[in-house]
Amino acid sequence: MFLIKPMSWQSFNKQIALWVTEKVGTMWCAYAFCLLAFISLPEALASEDPLKIVSWTAQTFLQLVLLPIIIVGQNIQSEIAERQADTDSKTLVAIRRLAEEIHEATRKSDRS
Repeated sequence: MFLIKPMSWQSFNKQIALWVTEKVGTMWCAYAFCLLAFISLPEALASEDPLKIVSWTAQTFLQLVLLPIIIVGQNIQSEIAERQADTDSKTLVAIRRLAEEIHEATRKSDRS
């Protein structure tokens, strides 16, 4: 019998999850899900049942369409946070260099 090591399964599962997240986390997926959700809208409206209409809105439209939009938003926020962290890092390095230069200059003037 052919057995796959647990780490291989974990790696495989991570790759699948990453692939799905990358595909679902696009505005094109949100548009596709929106079209898919609208397929069942006429039936919900024809029923004239407020519960079915609310159910369609909450369970079909909002959950289906908001999922990829939220992922897109999180990706944008992540990019902004990465840029800010890079800027902060460069600023802190510059401040440290400046502080070292000031320290050296003060030490030299104290020796004189």
